[in-house]
Amino acid sequence: MHQISILLTKYSDWISTLVYHIGGRGFTHSSIALDEDQNTYYSFNFRGFAVETVEKHRRRGVKNSRCIQLQVSDEAYQKIKQRIQEMLENRSAYRYTRFGVFCCILHLPFRWKNHYFCSQFVAELLSESDAAPLEHMPYFYLPNQFASELSALPTCKNVLCNVI
Repeated sequence: MHQISILLTKYSDWISTLVYHIGGRGFTHSSIALDEDQNTYYSFNFRGFAVETVEKHRRRGVKNSRCIQLQVSDEAYQKIKQRIQEMLENRSAYRYTRFGVFCCILHLPFRWKNHYFCSQFVAELLSESDAAPLEHMPYFYLPNQFASELSALPTCKNVLCNVI
């Protein structure tokens, strides 16, 4: 068994403010970490595929965060790790999609090859690896949904983590 961590944070840029108001007034960004390095998170932001650190979140002024840790099988862990490695090696091929966020908010299915928003990326990793049973397709997830849905899993451990 391995552990992965889902970090939920709240940013204050314009798209995050929109997600905040529409998505349940909580978290506006999600990222994922492997148990090998709990200080390195992977996600998508306006620049595309992103490698993030807790220090980066501090510098960006994150004041609200939550860390959800999940125990996953060795097979699920390896699938997630392999997918992240593929994305790291082909970083320039991946893009952020604001349009995907708007489709998610409107509950419209939208999938464009190699285009992701943060919570879609995390949901896709969880879904495709069978690390967590998700109720919806990955393109229908906003960060707040992880807080409630993943917390209900028996393999979940909520950890208080402030990135301040």
